[in-house]
Amino acid sequence: MPRLPAWLERYRSLPRPVFHFAAGQFLINLITSAQFLLLNLFLKDRGLDDPAIAALGSQRFLATLFLAVPAGLWLRGRPLRRTLLFGSILFPLSALASIETVRLGLMPAATASFLAMGFAGLLLNVASLPMTLRLTPEEQSSEALSLLFATWAAASVCGGLLSTGLQAIGRIEWDSVSVVFDEHATLLFLTLVAFAAPLFYARLPDPVPAEKSNRHWLHIHREDLPVLARSLVPTLCIATGAGLSIQFLNLFFSHVHEMSSRDYSAYGSISNLLVLFAGLIVPEVKRRLGWRGAILGVQSVAVLLLAVMGLTELVRAASWALPLAVSCFILRQPLMSMAGPSTSELTMSYVGERNRELMSACGGAIWSGAWWLAARTFQFLRAHELPYWQVFLTTAALYLVGTFAYLSLIRSVEKRPQPGSADPRPYAPLPGDGGSSPVTRSPS
Repeated sequence: MPRLPAWLERYRSLPRPVFHFAAGQFLINLITSAQFLLLNLFLKDRGLDDPAIAALGSQRFLATLFLAVPAGLWLRGRPLRRTLLFGSILFPLSALASIETVRLGLMPAATASFLAMGFAGLLLNVASLPMTLRLTPEEQSSEALSLLFATWAAASVCGGLLSTGLQAIGRIEWDSVSVVFDEHATLLFLTLVAFAAPLFYARLPDPVPAEKSNRHWLHIHREDLPVLARSLVPTLCIATGAGLSIQFLNLFFSHVHEMSSRDYSAYGSISNLLVLFAGLIVPEVKRRLGWRGAILGVQSVAVLLLAVMGLTELVRAASWALPLAVSCFILRQPLMSMAGPSTSELTMSYVGERNRELMSACGGAIWSGAWWLAARTFQFLRAHELPYWQVFLTTAALYLVGTFAYLSLIRSVEKRPQPGSADPRPYAPLPGDGGSSPVTRSPS
């Protein structure tokens, strides 16, 4: 039997709970990926226009915007398994309710369902990165985070293939029963599959940091505030840019290039296959190119591809416009996603162990707040018929600012002692950090 490459062998040695966690994440991400591909198109098919779609979709981010930071403060130093288990139950339930209430035309109930889905996503997002780092030895954190990010790509591939396959079938007639495989049926099927996620979260151990703070849960160390603020600047820029355009890519291809949801799902599956592979090689890329290559290099190329994709609107009548836009779409996402594990590892290392939950929560609040505000902004811009290409160029500019804002964090982390050096701690303490103990690891 041929031997696996060394970079792939490192994944086999990860603790078993990490794979249980990844399996649960995969099932949850089936819903997220299906909604990313098809939800806007489903809402459009139900008669909602672009501003109405943006208004309804933005409700998902309100719960995270207002509750993320309190949740992060509350969860610091606490067991996280119950939180993840509760979120993994609530998320598919609220996703199912959101689909059915829209189908039935119960828009107030749909708004409440989207809010509940946002709250469930908040719990999962705040706890996921800290839990991954608690389950994983320090020297394997890059592989664990990359595997976690790869679950989104794997779920997107499966969701895209199922969407393409089911919509290719179209309709099945059996006696007097007729089943139509459209956007609604695909969203419903993938949501029901995700109800198995709690079975995997229930199998997780529940490690906590070895050293817990005796201060009130609302307390934030004064010296940590500038550290947190500095680490959140890149997230703010990138999240705002992504909220303006990335969540509406399917509408861009539908309106500008008249692409069907089946074709969009197929191209999305190709892109996510590349995302899956790119995500798994992130640790090797970081070893060879360092933080700068793994973050600044790949994201800069992704920003260029996004700008070119948007500019195809100006030449949409040309025969090469659609192939060029599709090529940029397929290649941009793997490159942008490739930096995700590295930026997460970088920021978690920069803020230190005691601030991981809070950092994750603040990041989630920024993403949700930025996407909510961006969705409202997109609603306003499209209502005034601003072309897509101008929105995309604005996103590209914000991406560039956010990408190069990571440079100061990279310089700070690179100056710290590394594991195995004279300082045995996994990271050098920040001012006032007090030399926090390494996180408690799972027994396997």
